[in-house]
Amino acid sequence: MEIVPRTGLKIVLGVTGSIAAYKALELCRTFTKSGHQVRVVLSEGGARFVTALSFKALSGNRVLENLWDDGSDDCMEHIRWGDWADVVVVAPASANIIAGYRMGSADSALLALLLATRVPVIIAPAMNVNMWHHPQTQENISVLKGRGVSIVAPESGELACGWEGDGRLADIATIYNEVVARLSRDFVGVGDLSGKRVIVTGGPTVEPIDAVRYITNRSSGKMGVALVEELSKRGANVTFVHGPVHIQFSCESMRGVKQIEVESALEMKNVLVSELFDGAVAPDLLIMAAAVSDVRPASYNPRKTKKSQLPDAIPLSLNPDILAELSRERRERRKGCRLIGFAVESGSVDELKVEMQRKLDAKGIDCIIGNLAADSFDKDTNRVWILGGSKNFVEVPLCSKSDIASKIIDHLVQAEFI
Repeated sequence: MEIVPRTGLKIVLGVTGSIAAYKALELCRTFTKSGHQVRVVLSEGGARFVTALSFKALSGNRVLENLWDDGSDDCMEHIRWGDWADVVVVAPASANIIAGYRMGSADSALLALLLATRVPVIIAPAMNVNMWHHPQTQENISVLKGRGVSIVAPESGELACGWEGDGRLADIATIYNEVVARLSRDFVGVGDLSGKRVIVTGGPTVEPIDAVRYITNRSSGKMGVALVEELSKRGANVTFVHGPVHIQFSCESMRGVKQIEVESALEMKNVLVSELFDGAVAPDLLIMAAAVSDVRPASYNPRKTKKSQLPDAIPLSLNPDILAELSRERRERRKGCRLIGFAVESGSVDELKVEMQRKLDAKGIDCIIGNLAADSFDKDTNRVWILGGSKNFVEVPLCSKSDIASKIIDHLVQAEFI
């Protein structure tokens, strides 16, 4: 049987009383823009933060707010919606709704629907750090996991209450990817890349100056993660070589992915040379999505350099061009995989295309994917151009990074790069 398609899913989105409820609007919008049907169940607490009208406008469907909704002649909507859905997503999920679901409560439309439905349920908690780590909450989560509920763990950071720690609603793209991945896993069969071995790099590299300072860049690693998840869902055997990234690899779509964390460009190069050429069987594809630092400090102080001793200028050395060196090694050894590069520019689209063509030719790689810094850095969306397999640029318009990843892999398959 085939993997669940990326469009046409029927999703019930439950929104509960959390300050993160406003982010559910963007999640609803992401689902609908990706071609899925959404029906929203808004709890009484959730309605104190966002309005039913907003969700109705985004989803195009009426919103269920309580068991005795006067806006409908159907008093069994919580039952019928649970039957209608392919998946139920609760995001954000408050500590209260998690406890009620664990205990089997049915005193609200959302809890009643959760009890009535037989489809996969995905919960994305959001709450204060102390509430999240409370033993009762963790026990509730553990029990729900044991019942087959997927949990998209909250992220760590500054919370609305002023505390710092775990409790922030997971990134919208992470929740979206888990929904698609969960439904894919519920179908028997494999994707179109079964048996293929792919290496993906992601995130920045870190080039140390001394014990506390370093040179790096703004790459979040989200594009690399999206590519890894897409390849894994299609059945590929994936290795993810990444620099320091602040992304929790907790969603089940990363299950089975081999992860190798590095810091510097030299470390990344050494790992890739080993992975590409030292094994008995070369991988089929390398996608170099990492933002490798072009330079590193010429020397390293294992202790902190005192501020009074800092030079006016820090001498720098060029880092190796990893893709170009791998391409040369591939030719010399007469073995190796297809090489796919990334290019990011801060200028115009025309300038980006010129640079993409130059890098494609100079590095001797098979394909290059370009994007603008303004479209991608610190964002869950991206816009890219693909050059390779023909002399024509293929544009992928602005959309979520998960959809970008899907379209990139589609192109690589069609161009027979994998």
